[in-house]
Amino acid sequence: MSLLLALLAGGCQSTAPGGCKIGHVTDLQLSYRHQHILTPATLNGVETNMILDTGAQGTMITKAAADRLGLPIQSTERRAVGIGGSRGIYSFYARSFRIGALHGEQLPLDVSAAEFPGFDPPVDGLFGADFLSAYDIDFDLWDHQARLFKVISGCAGPAALLDQPLYMADLVRGGFPGDTSPYVHVQVGGISLLAEVDSGAQSTVIFHHAARRLGLKTEDLAADPHFKTSGVGSRARDAVRHVMTPITIGEITISNLPVAIVDQNMEDGTDMLLGLDFLSHVHVWLSFSSNTMVMQYPPKPSPKVPE
Repeated sequence: MSLLLALLAGGCQSTAPGGCKIGHVTDLQLSYRHQHILTPATLNGVETNMILDTGAQGTMITKAAADRLGLPIQSTERRAVGIGGSRGIYSFYARSFRIGALHGEQLPLDVSAAEFPGFDPPVDGLFGADFLSAYDIDFDLWDHQARLFKVISGCAGPAALLDQPLYMADLVRGGFPGDTSPYVHVQVGGISLLAEVDSGAQSTVIFHHAARRLGLKTEDLAADPHFKTSGVGSRARDAVRHVMTPITIGEITISNLPVAIVDQNMEDGTDMLLGLDFLSHVHVWLSFSSNTMVMQYPPKPSPKVPE
């Protein structure tokens, strides 16, 4: 089954078909600020505001938040890579954490000098793919929730508790070795692009080298809106807002997709980001347990999970 659609700018147990049993772990209440989805959490008993970011390899807090929480930081430095370049990050463990009804101890965290300007109250960090990929995630943005599930037994395929019609795309590996972020192959005009499903990206992005592979030239973009964008790195990048020809993601073909063509190439070979604007138009369930992205269109709120 396939579908053509247009994107215009602008703690219980359930049984799925086939006897597949899924454990409902928790619901995360979401708020929207500056085109990001945030959820409350506590670290070492202190309340924090955290972005849900499937595109981030590690769960991270800012240096200001680490200082406020009185968290000791190890001296080992690594690099986080994203739009705008890279930043140094340092590692440590939070003694305790709670997110929704989920709680535990010794949560590995990265500390970065990067800040999230313009947020009031401030954003303290983000939950990345290292944490989120342990669950199947229902991005129920129509009910302002992200719902976490665990497969229990009997699931031969993706176990999405969503109403039909549903469409599938295989999750593939990408990025650096050990990267747990979700990726899919996207087809544009017969050319395959590697796209990261990035709930932390404000918009869908195609990077410079991929735009060139698609045959997009400077003159093709001259009439499009130009702007600056940034991310992990401190350097703002030139970008152009362009409406793409139809692209295919698994069983869905999308026309009139607005993307940001960013003047940057990613070190890990990622061609494209499917950002929050995509997740806001197509209801997405990331089934990490079966390496499948399940998409519902037209989107609607998820059925209630029985208590």
